[in-house]
Amino acid sequence: MDKFILIEKYFEGTLSESEQAELDDLLTNDVEFKKEFDFQQNLQQAIVQESRDTLKKELQALEKNSFQENKVKRLFPFLKVAASVVLIFSIGAYLLLNGNNSNEELFLEYYSPYTNVIQPIVRGEASESIEYQAFLNYESEKYQEALTLFEKAYSETKNNHLLLYKANCLLSLNNPKEAILNLENYLKSSSPFKDKAYWYLGLSYLKLNDKSTAKDYFKKLEKLDSFKQKEVQEILKNL
Repeated sequence: MDKFILIEKYFEGTLSESEQAELDDLLTNDVEFKKEFDFQQNLQQAIVQESRDTLKKELQALEKNSFQENKVKRLFPFLKVAASVVLIFSIGAYLLLNGNNSNEELFLEYYSPYTNVIQPIVRGEASESIEYQAFLNYESEKYQEALTLFEKAYSETKNNHLLLYKANCLLSLNNPKEAILNLENYLKSSSPFKDKAYWYLGLSYLKLNDKSTAKDYFKKLEKLDSFKQKEVQEILKNL
């Protein structure tokens, strides 16, 4: 399938399972495609924010006149990006009028890679160990390079915490399915960061638009009463 059509269908939320797999493969292995995808995603977010601001002003104006119904009908135009990528209908209008965040927006709002608490990187010092180099790339946001090194380090050491950081790399590379597999494997063994695994599993399922499973993991995390409790409460209110 044409790459631009894949991107268009992703933003429309109409990808089939096989198309999602093709998209995930391109994001992992095609650097130029990943750059184009990131550009379109950032552009969409900017348009959504602008749409929100415009809609807020419109809604405030609606309160002051008697033509509310006619104006509201004009708040749902379809957006086109770069004359080739058709974006989803105005997310901003949906958010303001319905009071809910889309699953994708919730993911983007709350996702950030987990802090490196395993292998402190001291500037000016260096190590040749694979794990150190993996975390060095991880902190530099070179997630593809970090993922490769984490995989190699895990195959050699079986250190369970590496699965958690592999999952974070995969999420940063827009591969939530593989992230879930690594997080589930992490939870099978000794898992001192269980709460973090629940958090990123919840976000992974949000990314996959599986609201029910995401909610289950956020509720598990809520019961632990430890990590990201404020954020968990906020997300659950929107699910």
